[in-house]
Amino acid sequence: MHYRHIPLPLFLLVGGCGVLIGCSQEQAAIPVADTAPVVDVAALTARVAELERKAERLKDMNAIKRLQRSYGYYVDNAMWDEVIDLFSDDATVEIALDGVYIGKDSIRRYLYALSGGQPGLPAGTINEHMQLQPVIDVAPDGNTAQGRWRALIMSGVWGKSATWGEGPYENTYVKDNGIWKIKSTHWYETLLVPYAGGWAAVREDLHNGKFVSDNVPPDAPPTEQYEVWPGAYLPPYHYKNPVTGQ
Repeated sequence: MHYRHIPLPLFLLVGGCGVLIGCSQEQAAIPVADTAPVVDVAALTARVAELERKAERLKDMNAIKRLQRSYGYYVDNAMWDEVIDLFSDDATVEIALDGVYIGKDSIRRYLYALSGGQPGLPAGTINEHMQLQPVIDVAPDGNTAQGRWRALIMSGVWGKSATWGEGPYENTYVKDNGIWKIKSTHWYETLLVPYAGGWAAVREDLHNGKFVSDNVPPDAPPTEQYEVWPGAYLPPYHYKNPVTGQ
């Protein structure tokens, strides 16, 4: 007789029966009902599929954050070819009020114009573009996404100039053969002012939202017209309020 399948109270009862009144093995072998829970295979399969989907979306969000932060580091050092590699072939770039540059060749002309036609930063130059406050929303199919970021800019040349800058991005992303790329980047300039005195003392933006478009014409005009510092403009959010849904 195998006792390991008999619950302890029942085992003691059977054992006691055998010892005290001489029960036979046949009398002691009381059958135990099968109490294994019934598994809903369909519900379990659906649950596993949902967890896998959520895990994949988290991977997508992390990949997009890495992509955008890489963009920031490359821009910091005027590594324009590396920046361009982050874009899809049909990508668009819209910086402040310079207009829209479409496709990698056009984007390359724009970026190189920002640094006088040469990649890299000259000695004594700083060009920090910190990528902050990400809000990423991946489409249900996992193939496209939208993201809102904020750039905090510190730039300047030793002994000549120093500048504060700030403004949000509204970007789109696309998954190309399993790799996330930037589909479009739109940076809205809030301000770009001298470090001395800062925005509190300066009542005029350094470039009025335009950097190189007078010399390198865009493929399309700006998609939105707005006033930069000391004007105020709130770019539309791509997402709804997570609490109110508005």
